[in-house]
Amino acid sequence: MTAPPAPAGNDGKQNFDQAYRELVDSDRFQTDLPRFEPPDAPEPPPDWLSNLLEWLSGTGPFWQVLFWLIAAVLVLLLLFFVGRALQRRFAGGGAAEDGEAEIDEWQPDEKTARGLLGEAEALAREGRYAEAVHLLLFRSISDIEDRLPDFLKPALTSRDISASETLPTPARSAFSSIAAIVERGIFAERPVDEKGWDEARIAYEDFAFRRSWAREGRS
Repeated sequence: MTAPPAPAGNDGKQNFDQAYRELVDSDRFQTDLPRFEPPDAPEPPPDWLSNLLEWLSGTGPFWQVLFWLIAAVLVLLLLFFVGRALQRRFAGGGAAEDGEAEIDEWQPDEKTARGLLGEAEALAREGRYAEAVHLLLFRSISDIEDRLPDFLKPALTSRDISASETLPTPARSAFSSIAAIVERGIFAERPVDEKGWDEARIAYEDFAFRRSWAREGRS
């Protein structure tokens, strides 16, 4: 008589145990949990902060609320100034370049400028040189106001405009020449003659027609 076969369940359990051991020994999966290490204890606050909080806890509710309101305002102010500084740093350069590009592309309206120059030349042909030069000066001021409306103020004189670095150097130089001729005729009691008129006309042509509003270093 032969012995009965072993139960199939035992073979399945042995096969499972063997497969499990092989899986553990293969190091394909992590079966051991890492050792837990408690975090380092936080550093105690500085003495001045501890003393401040201790003093604050001894005050009444009114002073506590007032203190935190003041602290919140200070934090908001700090964030405001930091935000403005970052905005100027990252956006200011681009804005400045855009502003210079606009100035480079701008010139007084050529048709208007030539019409004005024609009127001044008509006055000069009649020997009215002072009036002709005054006309060029006033037109130059009007052109500056059109381009830089926030720059011109009622208190500004021709000398102030001539000395301001707000204008590009070529435009400022041309305007200064016209203003100097007018001032000589008024304050130095030297009437504007034909030579003065010629100088003013050339200066106005430089101001209006020769890219005098282009920044230095740009064509």
